[in-house]
Amino acid sequence: MGFIHFLELIFVVTVLLVVGIPLFGKLQFKKLVEAVDPDIDEYKHLLVRKEETLISIKELEYDFGAEKISESDYQELRKKLEAEANEIIERLDQLEQGREKNKSAKAR
Repeated sequence: MGFIHFLELIFVVTVLLVVGIPLFGKLQFKKLVEAVDPDIDEYKHLLVRKEETLISIKELEYDFGAEKISESDYQELRKKLEAEANEIIERLDQLEQGREKNKSAKAR
């Protein structure tokens, strides 16, 4: 009986190899952890902050139009939000220029 079990085992292993190699041999294993580029993370974060700031400006205009805030508060808050939006946009431009420089340097 031992020899028959050995032949069955060989047969099962052969079938698994014949079926498994074509199925799993072509799979490309992906990295579980990828390197994080701090510039890309900062860029994404700044895009979100820009959108939030622009939404805040729209909400401020709506509140002023609905007379929920005074004109002096509106002017003060609008200046702060516009300054923040300008800083964010300038930083985004800097990051984009840096990315373009890196691309041109890599292409050489």
